[in-house]
Amino acid sequence: MSVKDHSITKETFELWRCAGCDFLFTQDPPKPEDVGRYYQGEEYISHSDNQDGLVNKLYHHARDFMLGRKYALVKQVAKGKRLLDYGTGTGYFTDYMVRKGFQAQGIEIDEGARKYGREKFGIKVDAPVALFDELAPDSFDVISLWHVLEHLYDPKKYLKRFNELLDEHGKLIIAVPNHKSTDAAAYGADWAAYDVPRHLWHFSPLTMRKMVEMAGFRVVATRHMPLDPFYVSIMSQRYHNGGGIISGAIKGLNSFVASTLDTERGSSVIYVCEKG
Repeated sequence: MSVKDHSITKETFELWRCAGCDFLFTQDPPKPEDVGRYYQGEEYISHSDNQDGLVNKLYHHARDFMLGRKYALVKQVAKGKRLLDYGTGTGYFTDYMVRKGFQAQGIEIDEGARKYGREKFGIKVDAPVALFDELAPDSFDVISLWHVLEHLYDPKKYLKRFNELLDEHGKLIIAVPNHKSTDAAAYGADWAAYDVPRHLWHFSPLTMRKMVEMAGFRVVATRHMPLDPFYVSIMSQRYHNGGGIISGAIKGLNSFVASTLDTERGSSVIYVCEKG
């Protein structure tokens, strides 16, 4: 299908599907050296920290709620407190985990977001080069990627590196949008979580399992992200026909109910992985 970059450039990109493994991906995305401009917009909230307008305010309230949920999950599955948050954005999660007693550090590609996290929270945030050049094997108990894997140009390379960095009992936690979700089916090409061309890959539970297994992991648990159906549906409704918050929230409620009955129908799915 053809999908529009609604949030920044208004360009159109095509999604293609692999006939062999059913993997869905953005065809002909920008080159890595050219992708920066697709993140330079006030609507790209995780990097700008923009709180103007109702939708942005809703995003930040949702983020604050989810910090506690993410902490509870990490605490439940991790054997230790050495945490790496890859793609930490403006650093809210890394800071939260530090305040909860974790030895947490972040990695973030965006220089402005790194600076924001360092200056606002005083946390350790490195550029991506540190992942391969500075960090030692077996140095983390848990690595988290909250809506990050879909942005990486070579996800298999990163997953294999995460495997090296985790100790033998380490856990990898990955949250990604789910294009097999109820809200994705409702909105089609206007589904906000396609977010082209920033999202290069579009995962289903099946293709996510296949990819992590190629890097030496196996999925041991899944969780849904309870607020994502509402936020994504509200944004999708706006893209679809300029509709309001109420109509989007109703579709979001339908998707939320579906995800409580079946995690893998959720708008976004959290995958807890271990070596094996």
